[in-house]
Formats: sequence, structure tokens, C-alpha cells
Amino acid sequence: MSTLIIIPSYWTKVSPMESQAVNQRSFDRQFGHTGSCLEKVLTSLDILKEKDFQVLVVIATDSPESQEQINQMVTGIIKQVAEKTGIEIFLFPNTLVAGVQKIFRDFCDQDALDFLCVDGYANIRNTGMIVAQILDADELVFIDDDEYVDDPFFLHKSREHLGKSIEGKIVAGVGGYYVDPQKAYRRSIKPEPWKAFWDLESLLNETLCRLVETQPRIKLTPLVLGGCLVLTRSLFSTIPFDVHIPRGEDIDYAINARMFRFPVFFDNQLYIIHDPPPQPYPRWKRLRQDIYRFIHERAKLRQQTLVQDMDYVSAEELMPYPGSFLGEDLEDKISQACAILSQHVRDEKAAREFLNNIALMRADAPPRYNVFEYYLDLQGKWEKMCRTIATTKELRQECLALLSRFPLH
Repeated sequence: MSTLIIIPSYWTKVSPMESQAVNQRSFDRQFGHTGSCLEKVLTSLDILKEKDFQVLVVIATDSPESQEQINQMVTGIIKQVAEKTGIEIFLFPNTLVAGVQKIFRDFCDQDALDFLCVDGYANIRNTGMIVAQILDADELVFIDDDEYVDDPFFLHKSREHLGKSIEGKIVAGVGGYYVDPQKAYRRSIKPEPWKAFWDLESLLNETLCRLVETQPRIKLTPLVLGGCLVLTRSLFSTIPFDVHIPRGEDIDYAINARMFRFPVFFDNQLYIIHDPPPQPYPRWKRLRQDIYRFIHERAKLRQQTLVQDMDYVSAEELMPYPGSFLGEDLEDKISQACAILSQHVRDEKAAREFLNNIALMRADAPPRYNVFEYYLDLQGKWEKMCRTIATTKELRQECLALLSRFPLH
């Protein structure tokens, strides 16, 4: 079996402590921090007992003008780690997208070219899954660049149950969980009035508690975390990430997979250390992304119709999280939380943006198309493209020739 570890690496122009204009000094500081995180996760893989894996680093940035600088920095990091550890690492910078699209144009429909994109979380993960098929991987493991491995058996655990039958279902994917450097998996929650209505962190804690602390070890799950996610080829060559999800694309992926009868299970022994930098984006923006995401997902569930070889998925199956944000009271949760936040923040711009979230919830966030039918169409295009990749050796060889590989062979 061929295993590919995929590490999406996000390089942002925004300093962790700033959301407005950024000077070059803060820009360089953030670049340096991102680089050290990437080096740490790559180096940590050397402790794995099983060595039969490759690594793919996919680069995305909101600063195209600095792409060359980013490429040079990442290349240096990867080369150093590869020479030190012997790990085979492939690099896919976003400057490679146009070249791969050109190759795909000769073999695939135009629709396939749209999947080759690293703008946004869902897109960068889809691109990683495309490259996994170019590399002929049988399974992939998503790890984020603000994490690291401290369990030598992490890879063994990640693959241990793939393909087995549990609860009468074949395990097509496995999700683990995050712990902080002190090995705690529960999020620390500061009591604030608005959280009485937007209790996302509390419900996430409750859901993880049920999954981590109860038996059996492997169980069906309402959520997965994209930085500790394992997918079989049968799954990632059939189900794409929904490119209309701005945040929480991992949980949405598990919902889509369940609809198509590719259940993802939770393993309460599979964990990774999550040590993220401070959030680079203000709270109103993160909340806005959640608003669009949950309204989009709720529409997808509501608009389901009976389709052959698919299962109906309800919000009740996804309780307590994310199901609690997919019900009739979603708009009330949003309105109450944003109204309180607008009154308690000191920054006038942030106050206006929280109120604007309420307006956007009503006027812009509700999709003006059938989300379920849209995803069925997206999935059909994805599956067709993946069949072309699998059956077209020339396409795979030409794309492989574009990838940088370290150590050099």
C-alpha cells in the first residue's frame, strides 16, 4: 500500500496580531513563524516506526507578489528536512497550478481544470487529492502545518482499520483529534455573554468528549478534523471537498461522504499535537465564515432527495456538533450572538461588521441555487476527472515531471 501524507501550508500576509495594513517587518515575522511550523511538522515525521510513506507539501498564499520568496523558503526547509531524515517529500507550489492545468487540458474536460486551485481550504485539499492520484497513492493522511507528531505509531494507527467492516460498514476514512502541547483535547472556554447563543466551542468539547472517552475505539462520527484525517483512494477519488464551504470544510466532507455511503469513523487513539499561532483574522470574520458555512450545509441537508446508492443524512445524526447549528434556530443564534458582540467590542469597525453579519445572514448567505443538486453535479465531475487520471498514464507522467522531489533521485 502506498501512503501519502499531505500537508497544506498556508502563507498569509496578515500578521497574527494585526488585521489591517501590514508592514514588511510584520510580514517577515509571520513568514518566519509559518516556516518554523512547517519545519517542525516535517521533522516530527521522522519518529514514525513505519517508513513506507511519502509527503506532499501544497503551498497556498494570499500574497501572490511574494510567491517566489515563499517558494524559496519552503524549498530550503524541505530540502534540509529531506536530507536530514531521508523522507521523500514532494512540493506543489501554487505557481505549478497553471502548468498542471495545461496538461489536464489535453486529457480532461474543462470542468476538471476548475478543481486545480489552491485558493481556499477546500480547494487546496482537493488539489492535494488530485496530486495523490498522480502519485498513485492508495491512501492519504491530511496533516496541517501547525501540528506535529509525537506518537511513533501514528501512521500505523491511521491505517489500522481502513477497509475493515465495522457496524456493518466498510471503513473508508478515519478521523482523529487534536491535543495541545500539554495533551489536553478540550478547548479552554472563557465565559462571555454572546457564547450563550453561539456555544460552538462548548458543543465541540461535548462532542469530542463523547468520541474520545467512550468505547468502542472506532465509531461513526458526526465530525472530523482536517488536520488528522485519513482517506482511502476509493473515498478521495469519489468525494471532493465542497468548494463553496469557506471554513469547516473537513466536517462538511464527512457529511458528503456519509451521503454517498463512504462512512468516516473516529479513532479515539489517533491524535496529533495542534500548536497553532494566534488567529490572524478578527472574530467577526471567522463568525461570518461560519454563518455562510452552516447556512450552506443546512440547505444541502434540507434539499436532499432520494437518489439511488445514496443515504439521507439528517441534522439529528450530527448532534451535538455540528447538528446544533443546522436547525431552525440557526438565524436566532446568529442574530443574538452578533447583536451582543456588536455592543461589547471597543472597535467601531468590528461593531459594524458584527451587525453586518446579521444583514448578510438574511440577504446574501442563503444560497440562490439547490445546494444538494450543485454538490451532486460537483461530485459527478470530480469522479469523472479521477477516472481519467487513473486511466491516463501519460497525464500522470507529465504532471509528475513538474513536481519537485526531495531528496533528489
